[in-house]
Amino acid sequence: MRDDVMNPEAGSKWVEDRIRDFCERYKDGGGEKLLPLGAAVPLTGFRLDEVRSAVPEILRAKSVILRHLLSTMDRAAVLQLFGVPSQLVPWMPVLDDPEGYECPVLRVDLIPLADGSVRICELNLDSSVGGPETAEFRRYEELAAGHPVTPTPYEHLARQLAPIMRQKGLTKVCLLDWSTWEGYGQFDLEWMRETLAHQLPAGLDVFVATEKSGAELIDEQTLVYRVFMADDALADLEFVAEVFSTAGHVIGDFSGEVIGSKVWMGLLHDPEYRALLPESTCAVIDALVPKTHVVAAANIDALIADMSGYFFKSAADFGGSGVIDGRTVSEAELRDRLAGDNRGSWVAQEIITPAEFDVRLLGSSDTMSRECVLGLYRYGGRWSGCFLRSGSGSSVINMSAGAAVSWAYEEPSVEA
Repeated sequence: MRDDVMNPEAGSKWVEDRIRDFCERYKDGGGEKLLPLGAAVPLTGFRLDEVRSAVPEILRAKSVILRHLLSTMDRAAVLQLFGVPSQLVPWMPVLDDPEGYECPVLRVDLIPLADGSVRICELNLDSSVGGPETAEFRRYEELAAGHPVTPTPYEHLARQLAPIMRQKGLTKVCLLDWSTWEGYGQFDLEWMRETLAHQLPAGLDVFVATEKSGAELIDEQTLVYRVFMADDALADLEFVAEVFSTAGHVIGDFSGEVIGSKVWMGLLHDPEYRALLPESTCAVIDALVPKTHVVAAANIDALIADMSGYFFKSAADFGGSGVIDGRTVSEAELRDRLAGDNRGSWVAQEIITPAEFDVRLLGSSDTMSRECVLGLYRYGGRWSGCFLRSGSGSSVINMSAGAAVSWAYEEPSVEA
């Protein structure tokens, strides 16, 4: 098999077979399979190190602004601004110590541009963030070609958990999901569990549980890694409280709901709050974050007048459900959406056209040029590569809109 795998043609088939087998377990909420690309995508010459350097500075800016907001506004008003349910406040330590918040997991959603630069359109700071499992697709290619393997996000997660387990004397890891999501998302979490079981020291028990099954195994010897979403927690706050009080350690409190709100992209461009920040930080924001406005009574008419230049995003929706392309709706429709029931504020973010990449759907021999967006992961301070979503005709590039997915990896430019 090794000789066959090393042959480029046989190697490509071996990789595709592995991807196909891997995706067989993946279903979305309607029972459809994940739509994978047949090969990972090289990012030649893209300047992702600029993002890695900028993100800690942007997070510091958020902590400064959050401290200011909490000192000038009622806490309930701050939560409403960000679209965060007040019921989750007991598990949001960032509200008491904005500067002390350490983000354990994040995905930086990026728009790559044709000139090799990138723009940060969102910062997802939640332990339930999806997509890291697609790093396995690149791993298959590395194995097939005999290349050195690069660590996957889940392998970085294992390195994040290991010292906590050792220092606290914990013996179990629970990947805690919610029953609503069984059969959905990160391959039923099985690949995450298998990776952690393989990477963590021998003898540790790694198991998946939900609020309805397996959670009774959580005790003071357990590290709980939250993979359910904040909205799920609202269905059984008593259960959530018991988990946080019983477990030996929990990764994934709900501080990320505050720090990861889409509203931040507007606040970072607001002159009132930029006055709190060093000029160097403002320069970083201007270079990397598309111009974004928090929609308010004072600016809504001007934003609607220029609606064709903006994506309108709600504070806390996910999966593309709260994104409106100003080019595709009427003024009346947009006004109705912005005035309707919504948890938190709306923002209007400048439309940036993504670069196109040559991609190939799994099982096809034809390549096509598609606009793509990226998701750059950091687990416990360790950066990895990018979740890649390729457009499928919709201006909102998201899996819910039919985007095909894979992994993207960095390659240096070759100087002439």
